[in-house]
Amino acid sequence: MADRRVLSIQPESGFYHRRAIKSIDKEDFPAALKHLRKAIAMEPGNLTYRMDLANTYARMGLYERSNLEIQLMLHQGRTPAEALFAMGSNFLAMGDYDQAETMLRTYEHVEPEGEYIDQADEALNYIAECDYETELDRELDELSMDGKAALDAGDLDHAIDCLERALQKDPSMTYVRNNLAVAYSCVGDMDRAWENLEIVLQESPLDVHGRCNESMFLLSEGRREEAVEAVRKLRLDRIEEVDELFKYCLALADLDLDQELSQALKKIFLTSPYDPSMLYLCGVCQYNQGKVQESLRTFEKLAQTDPDSLLAQSGARTAAAALRGEEAPKRLPYTFDFPDEVEREVDAQVDRLQRMEPEDAAKALQDADAGALVRAALTGSDDQMSRAIRLLGRAGGPAAERMLREVLLSPTHNAYYKKKALDALRRLHAQEPFYSLQDGKLVLVRSRTYTFDAGLPKPYLRIMRDTINRMAQRYNEGQAVEFAAGMWAAYILYLDGHYPKIRNEKAWVLALDGFYRERNGKSVDWRALADEAGATLRTMQMRRGKLMEAEYQIRMEEGQKGEEET
Repeated sequence: MADRRVLSIQPESGFYHRRAIKSIDKEDFPAALKHLRKAIAMEPGNLTYRMDLANTYARMGLYERSNLEIQLMLHQGRTPAEALFAMGSNFLAMGDYDQAETMLRTYEHVEPEGEYIDQADEALNYIAECDYETELDRELDELSMDGKAALDAGDLDHAIDCLERALQKDPSMTYVRNNLAVAYSCVGDMDRAWENLEIVLQESPLDVHGRCNESMFLLSEGRREEAVEAVRKLRLDRIEEVDELFKYCLALADLDLDQELSQALKKIFLTSPYDPSMLYLCGVCQYNQGKVQESLRTFEKLAQTDPDSLLAQSGARTAAAALRGEEAPKRLPYTFDFPDEVEREVDAQVDRLQRMEPEDAAKALQDADAGALVRAALTGSDDQMSRAIRLLGRAGGPAAERMLREVLLSPTHNAYYKKKALDALRRLHAQEPFYSLQDGKLVLVRSRTYTFDAGLPKPYLRIMRDTINRMAQRYNEGQAVEFAAGMWAAYILYLDGHYPKIRNEKAWVLALDGFYRERNGKSVDWRALADEAGATLRTMQMRRGKLMEAEYQIRMEEGQKGEEET
C-alpha cells in the first residue's frame, strides 16, 4: 500500500485578507483585526491591508487608533489618496473640524475625481454650516483645545496659560474651567483648583465633570466618604454624553464602587463597545464581583482589540489562574499601572535586547511579546523611555521604526522624548518625512531657527538672577553664571517667543540648581527640593523635564548649524 502523503499548504496573505473582509461584513471587528494583522505580517508593504485595518478601527469607533495607523503610512510615497479622506472623516467624528477640513480639501486637491469626492463635498458643506460665527469663537476653541492637549501631555504651565486666557475672554466656559481646575490640582495649587471647581458647581450643581473632579480632589485629601457622596449626587439615567460617561466610570473606579461601575459600563458599551480603557475597567470590575469567567472573556476581547496591551495579558493570566483554582488575588486594583511583575518583565526584556547585536535585536523585536514589552517601556518611567528609545535607535528594523514613529505621534509623550525619537530615526536613515503631534495637531517636523528676545518678562529675569545668587554661594561664581544664564536662555529660546505666566519662581530656581548638580554627577533629592519650594514632587519633575527638553533642543540646533557651516 502506497504511503499516504499530506501536502503542506501555507495560506497566503490574501487568504487572511478575505477572511477579514467576511468578518467586517458580519461586524465581527475583533476577528477582522486578527486576520488583518496576520495578512500585514506576511505582506508588510501592502497598503490596502493597512487601510482596511484603519477603516476597521474607525468602524469600531476607535478614531484616534485609526488615524495612528494612517499617519504611520504618510511617509510612504505610494500612500493612497483615500487615506486623506479617511483621516478627515476621523477628525470630523472626533469634532476637530479644522483638521477635518484641511484633510478633506487636500484630498479633493490630490484626487479631484476620487471615489469619495461626493462624501468629501458633503462633509465640507456640513463643516461650513457649523463654522465659527466670529473670530473670537475660533480663538476660544483653539485655546481650549490647545490647553486640553497640553494637559493630556503633562505640559501643565502651557495648559494653565491657554485655559486662563480662554476664561479671560469668556468666563462662562464650564468645560475650560473644569480642565483648569484639574491642571491646578496637578501642580499642587489646590486653592486655585477648588476656587475654579466651586465656580463650576455653583453654576451647574449636576455638572458631571465638576462632580467627578470634586470626588477626585476629596479622595486625594483622604476624604473618601465625602468623595463617594459627591459622585453619588449624579444620576446615571441623566448622563448621555460619551465623554461624561467616561469621566463618571473613572470616578467610580477610583472609589471601588463595583456595582455602580458595572451599570455605567453597560451604558457606555451601547455606544463605545471597544474602548480599550473601558474594556479593561470592565474586566477588573467583573473579576472583583466574582464573575471570573466573564472577566476572562473581557480581557481576551481587549487583547484582540489591542494585542500590545500588557494589562489585558496580565488580567487574562490572573483570571485564568483563578478559574483553575490556583492562588490569585481576591481583588484587582482599578489602576492602569503595570503590576510589579510586569514592570520586572519590561526591564528584563529591554536589558536583554540591549546586550544583543543590533541585527539580532532587530529580529527579536519582530516577536509580538518582545515588541509589546518594549512598547510598554515607552510609556514607563523616564529611565525606561530613554533606554527603550536608545535601544530602538541602535537596533533599527521595521518594528523599531514603527515604535519610534508612534512616539512622535503620541499625545502623551513630551517634546524631549519626541526629539530623541526623531534623532534616532534620522540616525537610522529612516524614510522621511516625519510627522508629529503638537498640541493635538498633526504637523510635519522641521528644524526651526530661534532668536533670543532680550525684552523678557520680569519674573524670568528674576529667576536667572536668583539662581545665579543661590549657586554662587556653593560653586565657582563664573560657573554659576555660565550655567544658570545658559540654561535659562536655552529654556527661553525653547519657548519660541511664548512666555507662560510664571508660577512659584522658587521652584524654578531650585530646579535649575538641581539640574546643574545632576549634570555634574551629583545625586539630587527632588522631593526635598519640592518641600523647600513649597511645591509637589510632580511639579519639580515637570520643571526638570522642561529643562531637559530645552537643553536637547538647543544642542540639536547647534549640531545642525555646525553641519551647515562645515
